[in-house]
Amino acid sequence: MRILRKPNRLKDYDYSSGGAYFITICTNNRDKNLSYIRSGDPCGLPYVELTALGKITEATLAEIETADLTVDKYVIMPNHIHLIIKICTPQDSHKGCRYGVTKAIGKYKSLCANRWLAYCKATGTEYHPIWQRSYYDHIIRSENDYLEIWKYIDENPIKWTLDKYYF
Repeated sequence: MRILRKPNRLKDYDYSSGGAYFITICTNNRDKNLSYIRSGDPCGLPYVELTALGKITEATLAEIETADLTVDKYVIMPNHIHLIIKICTPQDSHKGCRYGVTKAIGKYKSLCANRWLAYCKATGTEYHPIWQRSYYDHIIRSENDYLEIWKYIDENPIKWTLDKYYF
């Protein structure tokens, strides 16, 4: 029996339209294989140390950036990634936007998976799927919303021990 997922998107909203979006992508089974949250920077704040897979996912972020799409902010946590992406508005582009949220995130997840498979083959590492199905998105509607999400991303490593999926 197939379990139907609750839709998490705004009905009748065009996710290929320009604007800023907050995206969260979780790892398959919430596996903590992207990074470690370490303590001990000079100010006593935790910092993110990327695993080999985390480095692949970070390098791949640069590859989804185009004239139509930019990654403004991100953090790679042990079992998820938070991003703020901006997609061009039609007036920003001479030919219209090539990427919407769905296409951009699909491309990103696919590129990561292909690079991870190549890495596993080259190093003899056991391959496992990276991503859980789907992702969370939030349309950023105001400057205040944008700044709150920016702060949330900055503070995510500090709050890691409070995350219900930490343990």
